[in-house]
Amino acid sequence: MAKHIETFKGWAETFRTDVAALKALVEEKGADMEARKLAVGALSYLVTRMDLVPDWNEGIGMMDDIMVVRVCAQMASHHKLGALEASAELAIGRMANEAEKITDFLGADLYDKLRQYCAKLEETAVRGRTPQLVISEGAARLALYTEVDDEIKRSVPIVVADPDDAELRLKSYLAQKL
Repeated sequence: MAKHIETFKGWAETFRTDVAALKALVEEKGADMEARKLAVGALSYLVTRMDLVPDWNEGIGMMDDIMVVRVCAQMASHHKLGALEASAELAIGRMANEAEKITDFLGADLYDKLRQYCAKLEETAVRGRTPQLVISEGAARLALYTEVDDEIKRSVPIVVADPDDAELRLKSYLAQKL
């Protein structure tokens, strides 16, 4: 069972690249609006204090963020992505593929609930900014990007003493909140 935690910890190593790819998608005017809104929703989730697993939760606090980013990337990848730089397009594709491992961990039913939760992020306002507002107003985009960058700077490496316990706690949080 603990193999999933090791996988999720590995995803944390590409987090900055993942966030950069989502920002590139937000900026890509040739991308479908749904794809851009999913990217904003994922980025906004990163700065939400009351997310699915509290960020302060030892060992697993960032793992829901990592999952949401991947699920949103997977959903966005089903839309036109426009003329993204190759590195951003590759990162979106990689995250979309990695989301399949979340299904293995959560099971189909709970994964479907996570997808439904992520779909709602397309319309969810965070700190007074809807995804549509972030896309249409440069000042709102800059504010979100600054907050995301600050959040990344505050993040610490994921340390998990007991991977089996971490998987149990992570799945429990998600089952309760979704």
